[in-house]
Amino acid sequence: MTSRDGARAVRRKNVCGHQLPLPEEDIFDGRYVACTSPLRTWFDLAGLLSLKDLVIAGDFLLRRRDPLSTPGAMDAFLAEKQGRAGYPKAMKARALIRANTDSPKETELRLLLTAAGLPEPGINVPMFDETGDWVQDPDMSYEEFKVALQYDGGHHATPAQRRSDIYRDEKARSLGWLVLVLTQLDLDPIVPGEEPTAITKVRAALTKRGWKPSR
Repeated sequence: MTSRDGARAVRRKNVCGHQLPLPEEDIFDGRYVACTSPLRTWFDLAGLLSLKDLVIAGDFLLRRRDPLSTPGAMDAFLAEKQGRAGYPKAMKARALIRANTDSPKETELRLLLTAAGLPEPGINVPMFDETGDWVQDPDMSYEEFKVALQYDGGHHATPAQRRSDIYRDEKARSLGWLVLVLTQLDLDPIVPGEEPTAITKVRAALTKRGWKPSR
């Protein structure tokens, strides 16, 4: 537990107390306890998390609904942290962080695809029909190739959500889109060392639509 500079470090069983000078903008006063701000907490995690998990946490801060920060605020924050421990790793993560995501699993899928050499998909890019009416915002998509990616988590298993998803995807297919519905099973290799099926499926879909890997 961290105490403000000048305050006595906490001494309590099973608690490691220490002091740390923090600028006021890095402190968030909650209802019951003060804590570090979302951006400061994320930055401090650079020394603990893997690069992938740090990107997932950064995407969470900039998520589409109720974001905890903005890209501009994150960039301004990092500009003040040059030379600090964790800065190089935080900057590597920042290069991979994207705003407007909906879930950590979608971030994991995006990182998996780009690490495999596939093009980076757009995030929640609106899809319109031939009259210009909005159809949906696919979780991820390749507009040029009309390939949409939907990541279905556990909440998609309810009958009502399944009906909604089927209608959503059939509408997109009627407009000429190739829709891939991916789950956790597609992220995990069936056999250790093998390529996850998410990569195989997306590569095949893009190739079918004319994509060719750069050499």
